[in-house]
Amino acid sequence: MAVKNNSGQNNSGRMISEAIRKIALGRSIERIDMAPSGMSGIGTARMIHGYVAKIHNDEGDEEFETYGGTIDVGEFPDETASSEPIIHKGVLLSGTKENNGGFLIIPTLFSDVTIVSDAATNYMYVLNFSHADIIYINSHNEVKIGVTETEELDSESNDSPDYDELEKTGNESFTKYLAEIIETVSRNKDGKEITITITPETIVQTVDKSQVSQTTDKLTHKVGGTTIVIADKKITLGAEDASEPLVLGNELANLMMEFITECTKIMTPTLMGTMPAVNAPNFAPLTSKIQKFLSKTSFTK
Repeated sequence: MAVKNNSGQNNSGRMISEAIRKIALGRSIERIDMAPSGMSGIGTARMIHGYVAKIHNDEGDEEFETYGGTIDVGEFPDETASSEPIIHKGVLLSGTKENNGGFLIIPTLFSDVTIVSDAATNYMYVLNFSHADIIYINSHNEVKIGVTETEELDSESNDSPDYDELEKTGNESFTKYLAEIIETVSRNKDGKEITITITPETIVQTVDKSQVSQTTDKLTHKVGGTTIVIADKKITLGAEDASEPLVLGNELANLMMEFITECTKIMTPTLMGTMPAVNAPNFAPLTSKIQKFLSKTSFTK
């Protein structure tokens, strides 16, 4: 009886299976092939739950040269079958090996973290965390952080708009960072708005009809049509172009005291001889009122 050779068919079947596998996995096939044996083609990543055992930020530490800018993560006992604690060293905090730029979060020591281990490259990265010491965001063009309030989603209605289609209430606040400007805005549905704009040369804060502007040599506060300007060795009140000088209170009080004292000495000639002014007794009580026009809260020099 002749034995039928099926080796050709088996080879064809394996080629077809391998082609389908490559089409399905795309470039992931390269990473699976890079991974150590035993992955069974399932994937190259493993999620690990643990805690921050050490933060390598001390340049004096002997491990800093090797692990500086990374953390060590210890696996929770219930996450591993090992009887000994498992510590994963050199876990990266961002998508770049050197932790430079982009979005960087440094967790708090002993806080809970979830990391992913890439078997193809042996790199490990932090996915999420329970507590953070530092959050660092550095972009090339713009960063915007804010909250925009919308109407509530009606989860019981099939006709309810999706989250991105919900009507805005008008209440919102945000801060926008550009390379040379920071703008913070807070507004509500009643039309009230506060804006703070910061540049390398100015800070401007606007609240309705009130505005405070600060530059390197001047501070200006405007409320409606009233302005106060503070500059080096000069303060103007009422308007920026005010030119009338203020009065020194103590100097004026001393002058008034001398003036009233002299008025009490006024003498006028009469048929009966030299006599004091008829209203001379009225001058003396005025001296007790001089101190009352001196402010107890506002001073000038």
